[in-house]
Amino acid sequence: MGAFGWMRKNGKLNINRSIGFVLVLFAVLVSFIGCFFTPYDPNAMNAELKNAAPSFLHWFGTDNFGRDVFSRVMKGAGTTFLVGLSVVAIGAVGGCLLGAFTGYFGGKADLILMRINDAVAAIPSILLALVFVSVFGSGTWQLIAALGILFIPSFARVVRSGFLVQKELDYVKNARLMGAGHLRIMFVYILPNIRGSLLSALAIGFNNAVLSEAAMSYLSLGVQPPDASLGRMLSEAQPYIFRAQWSAVAPGMMILISVLGVGLLSLEGGEKHG
Repeated sequence: MGAFGWMRKNGKLNINRSIGFVLVLFAVLVSFIGCFFTPYDPNAMNAELKNAAPSFLHWFGTDNFGRDVFSRVMKGAGTTFLVGLSVVAIGAVGGCLLGAFTGYFGGKADLILMRINDAVAAIPSILLALVFVSVFGSGTWQLIAALGILFIPSFARVVRSGFLVQKELDYVKNARLMGAGHLRIMFVYILPNIRGSLLSALAIGFNNAVLSEAAMSYLSLGVQPPDASLGRMLSEAQPYIFRAQWSAVAPGMMILISVLGVGLLSLEGGEKHG
């Protein structure tokens, strides 16, 4: 079906995935370009341009420090998405290892580890992240470490559920009869067959990570000034929401576009792939 065959279903264009692809592509391009080029220095202040309305020179206006909002959105989106991807990577790797071993081997280790996993998952991640950063300090890398560890339980549950089902199927039994080792069966045979559920978990995890970064930075416990992130920009714009709405609208819309785009792409991520 070509390079974009995944955007079709039963030969027809999948509208949800198409819209999601456009939104994600836009967000990725903005953040990628922002890593190398912005119209203005994102941290450059100009007292004469405080809370200036959108104009030809400053498309999204300026904030209370006279900084160009468009430039800060470009830079901040890259920071926020970096946090999201890093958090998902830590959570997915840790969750896959934990879920694979507990789901495949079972026994008392599975019972103990998954009860601990469920206990951690029952506590709101934001609350645990607040405790973590209060102990280890605020900052981008502290935020990534805290959220990454806290995202492990959700991935572990998804992977474990898939392994519990797959390990009883005939192809796994045949692999054992042919002499395949446990690690080969787990990560070469079983893991690829739960990719649909795992891809959905990755998409949900990324969206949750982006929203968590926004929440933590809004509370001044994530990305620290003068660095820009979408959550940090919302925090700085809040006192001026009625005088300079554009300072909050721009980062808020970028969060909405990225989260909605990934969500639309993943709507059918759990269906079986041939």
